[in-house]
Amino acid sequence: MGRAMRNLYKKDDLVYEFEQDGSQNHLITDQHVLMTIEEINQHINPQDYMSEEEKLSYKRSQYPKLTRYQFMRGLLEMGFKSSDIEAQILLIEDEFTRELTMIGFKDATNFVRTDPSIDVMRDLLGKTDEEIDEFWELCVTF
Repeated sequence: MGRAMRNLYKKDDLVYEFEQDGSQNHLITDQHVLMTIEEINQHINPQDYMSEEEKLSYKRSQYPKLTRYQFMRGLLEMGFKSSDIEAQILLIEDEFTRELTMIGFKDATNFVRTDPSIDVMRDLLGKTDEEIDEFWELCVTF
């Protein structure tokens, strides 16, 4: 069924679809608002309405978690030993950030691309977001 023919309604920030044959019309209340073709398209294809930054952020949120082995091996493949990373973390001035980053680095069983501590480590290593994306894509192959 084409998008324009869908019987989609929105209510309370949720989307509802009802049968075209009218068999569910009794479920449609005054609070349901029939969606326009553009609203339906935005619901079905949200990426078409995202800025480049939003698309990149979404892409990063979809990266799989890395196991500790994958993450540590990736660092080694990039030429970083864990002792080098720990030494860099110890140079962080803000005590809370330093401790949180160290805990994340030493004790995490998995690593999430969008975790703020990854950004801290990115900066410590002098890498760009794009280089960390490449790192992540490499690590998932281990």
